[in-house]
Amino acid sequence: MKSYEQRLLIATNSVLDHAASQLYPELDRTDARLNLLEAVASTVGGWSLKDFWELFGRSRMVVSADLIDWATKVRTEIESTPIPVPLALSSLSREVLAASKQKRTGAYYTDWRLAQQLARDSVPCVTRQGPWIDTACGTGVLLVAAAMEVSRENRDEVIADLLVGADLSQRALRGALLSVASLTSDLKAVQKFSSRLLAQDSLRSSNVWRRIAPSGAALVIGNPPWEKLRVTKHELAKRDGVVRAYGTSFDEEVDLAEDRSRLLAYVEEVVSGTQLQGRGEHDLYKLFLELGIGLTSDRGVLALILPAGLIRSQGTEDLRRELNAVSRDLNVAVIENRASNFAIDTRFKFVNLVATIGVGRRSPITLKVADRKGKLPLEPVSIDRSLLEEIRGDFSIPEIRTTDEWKLYSRLAADAVLIGAPDGPWRPRYLREVDMTSDRRHFLRDAVDGTVPLIEGRHVSQYRWRSKTFRSGEGRSAIWRPEPLRNAQLRTQWHMPVGAMKSEAKERMVRSRVGFCDITGQTNERSLLVARIPAGAVCGNKVPTVLFRDNSIDREDLFLALGNSLVVDWMLRRIVTTTVNFFLLDSLQLPPIDLGSVTARQLVNLVRLVSSAEGDPNGDLWEIGQWRARIDALVADAWGLDVDDMEIVLGDFPLLDRGQPSLGGEPKSTITRDCVLAHLAKLQGERHWAEERCKNAQAAGALPYIPAEFARS
Repeated sequence: MKSYEQRLLIATNSVLDHAASQLYPELDRTDARLNLLEAVASTVGGWSLKDFWELFGRSRMVVSADLIDWATKVRTEIESTPIPVPLALSSLSREVLAASKQKRTGAYYTDWRLAQQLARDSVPCVTRQGPWIDTACGTGVLLVAAAMEVSRENRDEVIADLLVGADLSQRALRGALLSVASLTSDLKAVQKFSSRLLAQDSLRSSNVWRRIAPSGAALVIGNPPWEKLRVTKHELAKRDGVVRAYGTSFDEEVDLAEDRSRLLAYVEEVVSGTQLQGRGEHDLYKLFLELGIGLTSDRGVLALILPAGLIRSQGTEDLRRELNAVSRDLNVAVIENRASNFAIDTRFKFVNLVATIGVGRRSPITLKVADRKGKLPLEPVSIDRSLLEEIRGDFSIPEIRTTDEWKLYSRLAADAVLIGAPDGPWRPRYLREVDMTSDRRHFLRDAVDGTVPLIEGRHVSQYRWRSKTFRSGEGRSAIWRPEPLRNAQLRTQWHMPVGAMKSEAKERMVRSRVGFCDITGQTNERSLLVARIPAGAVCGNKVPTVLFRDNSIDREDLFLALGNSLVVDWMLRRIVTTTVNFFLLDSLQLPPIDLGSVTARQLVNLVRLVSSAEGDPNGDLWEIGQWRARIDALVADAWGLDVDDMEIVLGDFPLLDRGQPSLGGEPKSTITRDCVLAHLAKLQGERHWAEERCKNAQAAGALPYIPAEFARS
């Protein structure tokens, strides 16, 4: 997988590699490229390459005509792309790493667009004197972008006196030097800058930072490594060149002891003295964020690119609270990797964080959430910090795109019950019944006496526990087939011996219970998938099961209604990325519907009708859709939503009804939306245009609530 930037530079890299091999056949590939890129930088900055090499101890290097000719060709290739040459030089200077080493070092490089955006958002906020520091600068793309935000007449001073970069790799620092040098014709400024390029592990260098920035940094900017400090069999195998799909079996046992011992010693060293790392696994980005907060001076600016876990994970709560406490201004932009900024999954989310540190009046948080193409809105949403803390007790930040969404979200959250509230009506007891890794040795392909079928995440969708059938394969390469609602059958990949189960799983398996798929996506067709798991089947760890305080079947069915409703799904989508973990689910707000109320009784009855429709060959798909639409309407009405509010909610589910026939002249079907709005309006004693649309859509053969993959089932 390549990032957009990597694709743009394919031709340039090809020319660069060819030239480097021609000019320096005896050198390592990265060193040869750096020699040539220094020549390119000299043509951009306007300084003498010979003087540059003499200044940095490479006086034996020869500035040949061929070198200058190739440098001109490389520059021409760069200029054919939209990437500014100094930023492209930083990208091209990166060490050529194998995929395993890139993953191990957390080296997911900064796209030039993100670098420019972060610099634009942060550099104008710098009002005080002091160094501009990147504690994990790599080849310096963010230092280059920051310097480019300064007027040309002031740029030399910034380069000479302010820029500071640190990295583990000497060759990366060489790339940072040539990239920044391309911004100036003043080699004296470049020489001064070179003295502040530090080959070090910034997490182990507190004495150095005290010397460099005794009064703190005016700007701390960076994209620190994103890597959990852990050792897994999969990563060790990948490092050693083993090609395997995630989730498949290991052919040979992998010894973790030595690597884990080495890692533990490092963790103990770098975590010593930190106060904000929270619970759970240690992550490099959390450590670098705490370092950045500590380095930034009063009235200084902290600007970092970080995983979106910062704004929602349980393990980052202390960091969120500290940022809230120490920042006068706090600006957060949430971006999905749709624009291929990084060479990772396009669904991965990250944040651009820009905070002005210091005491004084705290402004509201300004939040921008990118659309599904990765584009940020022009205007941010203003979030009152006190209100946020009131409705999100852990100070996690919901992904709100508009002021109207924030008004709706905050209103619903203020009139809600947390699933995990210790004194609330739910009091869930979660269980991962079978671990798909540690229990794998017990799995059997075929059912025999004393085994039960193993339910996996793919089996579960809304109200369904047989939505897909296993066909063949293993792990991520396994093949599954959608099962039509009316003739759904269960075929599992594995069977589990009852005797090998933990006692809790055995006890839970003898009764039906609620299960949910914990793998999800914020932009999926639906995000929260909850179903009733029957007795006599056990669930893998991707389908946690849950019981509630009184073991009431009615309460479980009420939860099915709420969890599968559009409005609760909308609330979840504000705080989820890819996993519905227990911490997140506990923090999810539900409408305060009392189990003894008329509304609850209606919902429970409707849920039982919908759930029992799976596998019923006589089920009427239109009628089942109307039951579900009424459930959605009842939940929305009980929470105080009107039709206009519901329109906002429904706007977050653009993938609904793919595969259904649309009304004449319209680009897609809206049958689910129309049915929900019609039922809600009727509940509230109103007539709505959606009612007529439902009749017309029904006549055209459209059915609500049919996922796209089942549209032709």
